[in-house]
Formats: sequence, C-alpha cells, structure tokens
Amino acid sequence: MKQFQLKHQALVLLLVLFCFKSKGQAAWDLNLLAKINGGPEKSDRFWQAYTNSITYVTVGTPLLVGSIGVLKKDEFVKRQFVGMAGGLALNGFLTVTLKYGIARPRPFAVHGDLIFKKTHAGSLSFPSGHTSSAFQWATSCVLAKPKWYVAVPAYMYACGIGYSRMHLGAHYPTDVLGGAVVGTSSAFASYYINQWFWRKIDKKKKTKVTINPSF
Repeated sequence: MKQFQLKHQALVLLLVLFCFKSKGQAAWDLNLLAKINGGPEKSDRFWQAYTNSITYVTVGTPLLVGSIGVLKKDEFVKRQFVGMAGGLALNGFLTVTLKYGIARPRPFAVHGDLIFKKTHAGSLSFPSGHTSSAFQWATSCVLAKPKWYVAVPAYMYACGIGYSRMHLGAHYPTDVLGGAVVGTSSAFASYYINQWFWRKIDKKKKTKVTINPSF
C-alpha cells in the first residue's frame, strides 16, 4: 500500500514537470493563475497573513508535540515528534533541491503585465515551498492521528495555503500541485523511516512501546 502511494505521488510530480514543459499546458497554467491572482485592486491582507502563518504552524506543531512527550514522559509521543521533525527537514531539502535544480522563474517576473506580485518572494518558483510545508504538516498530523476531525481541517488549511500563493501571484498552479506532492511524499517517507528506525532500536533493546495516540 505504501509503495503504491509513493509511486502514485512520483507519477503526479512527473506529470506536473511535464505541464510546464508543454506550451499548451503552460497556457492553461498561466490563465488559471491570472484568474486567481485577480489583479492589483484586490484586498490581500487576509491572504498575506494566512500565507505567513505557515512558518508558525509547521515549526510550532512539532515543538508542541515534543513538549507534550517530554512533560508526559510518553515515549510514543516523543517518537511522533522525531517523525514530524524529520519530515519537516526532508521536505525542506527536497523543495530547495528542486527549486535550484529546475530554476523556474516566478510568474510575476515572466508575466509582469498579467500577474501582479502581492507578497515578498524569491526568484525561484517550482515547487511552492509554502505549499509543500503545509501538506507535509497536514499529512504528518493525519499519520500521527488518523481521524477525520484531524484530516479535514488540516488539509483545508493546506489547500488554503496553496490558494494564497496563487492569489498573491507567487506561484503557478503547477507549482502548488508540485508542492503538495513533495510535502505529502516527505511526510510519508519520514513516517515510514521513523517506524523502521524505532523498530530497530526496540529490537536491540528487546522492548516495545505501546501505541497511545491520546495526545
């Protein structure tokens, strides 16, 4: 099952990469962004605050989980912190690597007459780092607590981050889609690596930690 998920995500990422190599796909990508961007007359205070919230959310959540694990002396929760922090680091590495490897310019830099820059942004566009961070966070939360009342708000927030990046003119839709795939894949990869690592540790210690997702 997990191999299918990762292969599926890799296929989606390859399709996204094909999208901005194709002139036809680039046209719809740009046209959709222009509609979402909405022009310079749109009020952007809400979306600017929303997009800036991602740093506090993605860093604050692992710190909160780690603090709970330490205070409650709960080994399982501590291990969840390691998985979340690992996913955050892996996502950052993959996102930066892809950004500099692909070096796609920002839409407002190439289409300044059509796409309006409404936020601070660097020079590289693919994938969206804000979106990859948001989906890494959302997926990590769901893997830690696989309940609908965690999944629905988590992914709604992540989708909102992706929308904000397009509304503010910082990313194409394919950047956002690529970011979602990278972030989700990072969370899954970190989750399974974390499980594998602790199984090895437990096997050496001949101990087993009881899963208690009550935090």
